Amino acid sequence: MAGWSENTRKSTARIAVTTTARLTINPDTTDEIVLAGPDDGGDGETDGWTRPRPPRRRRWWLVPFILLVIAAIAAIFIRLPYDTIAPGSSRQVNDLVLVKSGPNYPPGGQIMETTVSVRERITPYEVLFGWLSPDIDVVSEKRIRGNTPPKAYEQQNVEAMADSKKVAEAVALQHLGLNIVKGNGAVIRDIKPNSAASGVLKPGDVIVAVDGKPINIENQAVDAVHAHKPGDRVTMSIVRGNAPPQTVQATLGNQDGTAFLGVTLETSGLEFKPPFDINIDSGTVVGPSAGVAYGLELLDQLTPGELTGGGKVAVTGQLYLDGKIGEIGGVAQKAAAVRRSGASIFIVPRANYKDAKAHAGNHLKVYAVDNFDDALRILGSLKGSNALSYAPPAPKR
Repeated sequence: MAGWSENTRKSTARIAVTTTARLTINPDTTDEIVLAGPDDGGDGETDGWTRPRPPRRRRWWLVPFILLVIAAIAAIFIRLPYDTIAPGSSRQVNDLVLVKSGPNYPPGGQIMETTVSVRERITPYEVLFGWLSPDIDVVSEKRIRGNTPPKAYEQQNVEAMADSKKVAEAVALQHLGLNIVKGNGAVIRDIKPNSAASGVLKPGDVIVAVDGKPINIENQAVDAVHAHKPGDRVTMSIVRGNAPPQTVQATLGNQDGTAFLGVTLETSGLEFKPPFDINIDSGTVVGPSAGVAYGLELLDQLTPGELTGGGKVAVTGQLYLDGKIGEIGGVAQKAAAVRRSGASIFIVPRANYKDAKAHAGNHLKVYAVDNFDDALRILGSLKGSNALSYAPPAPKR
């Protein structure tokens, strides 16, 4: 029996070693094998190993979650080639227009300019917020600035504001019978191909007379051409380079029933010489769209009575020397700003009327205008307004 026991123990030892080695090198069902120590609670013998630990759960779902968190944080710092155009502010311009050494009748009513807030190179979050907001537009910077570098574009807007203030002075004083604009003629900046001017005029030519009438500023040349009918022959005196004036003729074309020469004009040697000091403080606002508001406010301050009848009126539009009011950008956002300001009416360029009306709400009245006189006639419809004193009757349509 002793021999059997010895052999049995040896066989058991071999089995234990063999089995242990097999489990150690080929752990198919567990992460690790831990060899057992003495069994303190038994008869002093050992099994040679303990039971395997349960498998660890691999948390693969954490990977996409971590990647999502990283992407969310990174999106804060990513800048996209888009801008947001959001409602800015509407504020009175009464305190921005100051007349010195001239007539001054501070009005009780308010004429208001309106602005937009532009954020450039926005984050993905701002793009999403802009898409979800009915009053914010997300626009590619290419559409806004084209190929113009940002600094150059900003400078263009600064210059546009400076020009709009001068034009506002000129138009307001013209309605008082004062012509403060001086020029040396209408210089040709561009010629439309296959137009009446092609082959007759050249860029850089300065028109100094049309049909024998002197031309000092571009508007005079435009009015002289439009006094003709399509197909009429117009006679112009031009200065080309340093040569003496010469006479040329052109047969006018037809554009929507109006005589058409086919040139882009600009006043040569343009100067503004008001009879008294006028200062318009535009602050940090840039662009041309405050011109109409400044012009109306200046006229209001220079004349007794109230253009607005004592009310609160918002206005936007690019003002030109001939009194025309041109289309501007961001009118939907401006309408939202005016809507919140408490103004009773909002005067906008005719081309912007549809968008302004769509964002004006139920209580703000929106009016479309083509020129400064139209704006005066709208103000003249308000109770207590004297605006009709400075505007001719509306032309019959």
